[in-house]
Amino acid sequence: MYRASCILAGLMLALTAVTASADQRQERIQINAESGDYDMRTGLQTLVGNVRIVQGDLRVEADEGRAYRSDGELERVELFGSPTTWRMVMEDGSVTTGRSEQLNYDLQTGQITMIGDARIEDAQGTFSGASLSYNLGSERIEGTGGVELVLEPGQRREADPPEPEPEPEDAPEDEDDGTDEPPSADPDD
Repeated sequence: MYRASCILAGLMLALTAVTASADQRQERIQINAESGDYDMRTGLQTLVGNVRIVQGDLRVEADEGRAYRSDGELERVELFGSPTTWRMVMEDGSVTTGRSEQLNYDLQTGQITMIGDARIEDAQGTFSGASLSYNLGSERIEGTGGVELVLEPGQRREADPPEPEPEPEDAPEDEDDGTDEPPSADPDD
């Protein structure tokens, strides 16, 4: 079970590598499940029943977790649940949550895929669809199957800050006549 836990911990480290603070990535990972096994011949590692993974402010819950190895190297990790859920406190203090029926992480391609009623929610809004796929390398997220994006007002991040508006040109100042009195409206003065 210890080896299976270490492999699933690799998934959590990959998930936190992009968004968690450096301090959180250094925290201990605690993994609990009702049972687990590792088949050395096939390289399949499994955790079953109330799988809970905690690292700092990252919390993941699933019904089952599997890790696949080939030639001693971890290739992919799958988490299954009704649903699989995760919650993370981001570096800026905001909370991001996600849920799906299945969460796959392919270490070869750097692809994280949430399948089955997938949803990610943060202070900026929500992104949902039948599946959501995030590439760690390109930092690109794609959704399929009835995608919905909801942006909360005042929370949107802008790629480039808006250009500042130019200052209005100063109106020519009246010549100072050396007195503190307002200019006379009488044209004969």
